Amino acid sequence: MEGSGPRLRRLSGFEIQWRVVNALVYRELRRRVGDAQGGFLAVLLEPIGQIAVWAALRIIVSGATSVNNLNIILFLAPGVILFNLYSRVASHGLTTMEANKALFFYRRVKPIDTVLAKAIEELGLYACAAIVVFGVVWAYLYSLVLRDLPLLVMAFVVMTLLAVATSLLSLVGSYYFPNLKQVLSWLNRAMYLASGVIISPMQLPQFVRDLLVYNPLLQCIELARQALSIDYQIPAQVTLGYPAGFALIYLSLALWCYTNNEKVLIRR
Repeated sequence: MEGSGPRLRRLSGFEIQWRVVNALVYRELRRRVGDAQGGFLAVLLEPIGQIAVWAALRIIVSGATSVNNLNIILFLAPGVILFNLYSRVASHGLTTMEANKALFFYRRVKPIDTVLAKAIEELGLYACAAIVVFGVVWAYLYSLVLRDLPLLVMAFVVMTLLAVATSLLSLVGSYYFPNLKQVLSWLNRAMYLASGVIISPMQLPQFVRDLLVYNPLLQCIELARQALSIDYQIPAQVTLGYPAGFALIYLSLALWCYTNNEKVLIRR
């Protein structure tokens, strides 16, 4: 008798691809946590340790416990966390083809899926790190002011989009330029200094500040800091529209480059 059993629903292409990304997120998270001694706690403590070191150095050098009217921990946390999020996702494109070569034998798994999975994984981990830091500061000082939660969330989202775009361009670029990894490692160090991770642009000379504000990473970090305090001052040129618009154009360019080279990447 026909139709006696339940009929299986055919999954759409989007649903299949989403399930692939979900599986890759689980795989990336398991590998990231498994590779670290101490597991998930060690992964969270990595950015927290960097924040503590920079805070100690700044207090020793200047003696100040705040930067531009913002508690020094709250000042450093957005910079360290957001830049580490960007750096880990952006650099993933340089290694994903070699690290996931076996997966690309499956027709449904594409290089872009591994980049998206990495972005989701790192966004979740660093969001947890931010919650821990902000929670500790609030418990210790009882003075955490979350001025604008949507702005803080948007800063994380836009930074992730910028990282995904860079990762896709790195993925394509590393195929044509094998030595790109060395160049980008030096560029990443320069961007760390130019993105206001450890210093407020308001503390810099005007001509330097006017140049650095074109950096969308710096704008995301400054917006995240402003979201935490009413008193924190940012340059007038810093607005959400600039990094958001930059991210959309940058991501569109990266997707175009990736789409035109996907078959070449998989065949290599």
